[in-house]
Amino acid sequence: MGLFNNSPRANAAPARKQNRRVQQARPRPVPAPTPVARKPAVTASRAGARVNRRVDAPRAGAKPAIHVPRAGLKNLVAAVPRVGARGRRLFSLAARLAVAVTLAWGVLLAVQASYQFVTTSARFEAKSLVYQATPHVPVDRLQSLLGLEPGTNILAVDTDALQAKIAAEPWVKRASVQRSLPDTLIVEVEEHEAAAALLSGYFYLIDRDGVPFKRLEEGERGELPVITGVDREQLVAGDPRAQSAIRRGLDALTAYQQVPRPRLSEVHVDQGGAVALYTAKTGAALRLGRGDVEARLARFDALRAALGERAEQLAVVHLDLDAAPGTPERVVASFLDAEAEAAVLARGAGAHKPVSKDIAQEPAAPAPPASGPSKPAKSKGKKKKAASGNKFASGIPKYD
Repeated sequence: MGLFNNSPRANAAPARKQNRRVQQARPRPVPAPTPVARKPAVTASRAGARVNRRVDAPRAGAKPAIHVPRAGLKNLVAAVPRVGARGRRLFSLAARLAVAVTLAWGVLLAVQASYQFVTTSARFEAKSLVYQATPHVPVDRLQSLLGLEPGTNILAVDTDALQAKIAAEPWVKRASVQRSLPDTLIVEVEEHEAAAALLSGYFYLIDRDGVPFKRLEEGERGELPVITGVDREQLVAGDPRAQSAIRRGLDALTAYQQVPRPRLSEVHVDQGGAVALYTAKTGAALRLGRGDVEARLARFDALRAALGERAEQLAVVHLDLDAAPGTPERVVASFLDAEAEAAVLARGAGAHKPVSKDIAQEPAAPAPPASGPSKPAKSKGKKKKAASGNKFASGIPKYD
């Protein structure tokens, strides 16, 4: 042993005693795992035995369970056999269209049911009417035009039909019918404003726009002047000439009424557009012609101011004379009373200063004899009778 041990300490001391527990420790034996015994499968011989349901064992004779995936549009499309990509797209489009049609049909049924409910509910019964009465469409007349029965549902009312029914009234220019939930109808009516009467075969009332809106009835004219000279055939045919004549007469009437002047009874417009005005009290004719109406009415105002009280005796006044440049304006007039006419002429002849308005006798009017004052009185009476009889001052007969 000394041959193989070179350590002097090992050679001098004897070898130590080894620990047996450390040196001789051996691993403990591990028992082998016990195999788990599986239950034998159910066979035909054990068909009558009870099966433990906890392990989801199938019943004897039952068909094996088949897992069915959740039905969806993609699964349905994928399950279509042998159709290809185009066929699947068509099938998908058809499926979506079917779903959309079904939803639309459901919404339509819901809307129909809702409409049926609100149009038959007592909560929406028409109970109130808001209306400001007009002179020719009172409340009772409006109610008869509406014709709403008690219990009528306000949502079932045809407002357009009611508006048309009210607008069919001759005096109504515009009508409006609106709902105010839950039970109120609001009605607004605008009437025509009669500006004059029109005689064209029959008497009509016309508004400021020159539109004949109704036949004239008894008591409706009042103090409205009558526009004459409009051809009936042109009026019925809608000829622009008829509307132009009416517009010309209304413009002359509007200009005449701008300042206080004697009330007019007639405005005559001939075929050429010349205008003649006739006063209501004396039937005096103011011939304005075809020119500017306002400038010629200014001549008439100057004449009346110069005559004073004798202006009421005027019979015919020609205001349509156009003076030459640099010459004074001329107004030719005649009087109902010959004495008043002679006095005015004498005053005009004896004036020292020239006036811008000359008054002369009409050439066709003969001078009355001095010894017969009764003849002018007869002519005066005849003129008044003609003006207040069955003819207008212009000579046009009055039609019923």
